[in-house]
Amino acid sequence: MNVERYKELLLSRMENAHLVSGGKQINCRCKECGDSIHKKSAHFYISIPHNETEPSLYYCHKCGTSGIVSYKKLIEWDIFDQEVALDLENYNKTISILPKNNKYLGSKTYYLAHTYTKIDEKSEFKRQYICNRIGYDLSYNDLSNLKIILNLMDILEENRIQKFTRDHNILNDLDREFVGFLSKDNAFLNMRRTCPEGRVYQSIDKRYVNYKIFDKIDTSQRFYTVPTLVNLNSPNRIKLHIAEGPFDILSIFLNCRKMEEGIYTSIAGSNYLGLILYFLIDMQLPYIELHLYPDNDKFGSMDRMRSIVRKIPDQSIPVYIHKNNYSGEKDFGVPLNRINESIMRLN
Repeated sequence: MNVERYKELLLSRMENAHLVSGGKQINCRCKECGDSIHKKSAHFYISIPHNETEPSLYYCHKCGTSGIVSYKKLIEWDIFDQEVALDLENYNKTISILPKNNKYLGSKTYYLAHTYTKIDEKSEFKRQYICNRIGYDLSYNDLSNLKIILNLMDILEENRIQKFTRDHNILNDLDREFVGFLSKDNAFLNMRRTCPEGRVYQSIDKRYVNYKIFDKIDTSQRFYTVPTLVNLNSPNRIKLHIAEGPFDILSIFLNCRKMEEGIYTSIAGSNYLGLILYFLIDMQLPYIELHLYPDNDKFGSMDRMRSIVRKIPDQSIPVYIHKNNYSGEKDFGVPLNRINESIMRLN
């Protein structure tokens, strides 16, 4: 691989990019989470290969996203260069056959049983919390079928997982005060705090925390997708619904679309393009229409939605933007009586 050309592309196109670690890494602002509000802050690191066997890895110290830089990532980051992309793709194919690089591959999906929930006062409080958030009564069995985990230790014990990725005290807080949404690859839990701020350890005293169940480096499938059946042989376009958070997509699936056939997924952030490219390129969905449900904030502005749509490789795909215009609400993660939906076609 032409490392110098690759390095120059990153340095010239990534925001606040500069060499660190003696030229072994590039530090820049994160394209996945938007980084901090301070423009000069940079939490994103990209390693530069220094031999013909190591991949170029990326990692954000703020949002925890990580994996191998691929041609698809260059598209997501809006720094695509055809020559660099082809060179990078051939290089990744060559090094992917090396056993030492297996841990970096993102295609693996883990088997994970999630049928057991300890029924007690804590679990019932969490079940009610979820039901109240979206105004829909869900049983314990419903929650299991939707890949929603009420108690972290339930799923770890059911699957006899004894290698933990967080300190024991942190695990206790995550188990006691959070509910989890299992990722598509079953390797991560996107966990929502259910208690007031200040009741858990400072490092996890956030609305959402990602817990790594297995020691998987690639986070490209860390998003939550509602389990549904889709007929790939249908002559109609497959409807791909994408929202920002797990409660948004749950309410959209249950309340707005009434469990209509389609794919319902949340990005757990603001990287719409990355998720769109995953379904188009990795999953190779043949015939789709896109339904995006952005929040009513700067990340969900119509200008930003238009910018995302312009970067979709197949411009023949119909794209619809859905907004919740109910007074005082910013998204769809609420009961149906607090949703005033508007729909606009962009493409």
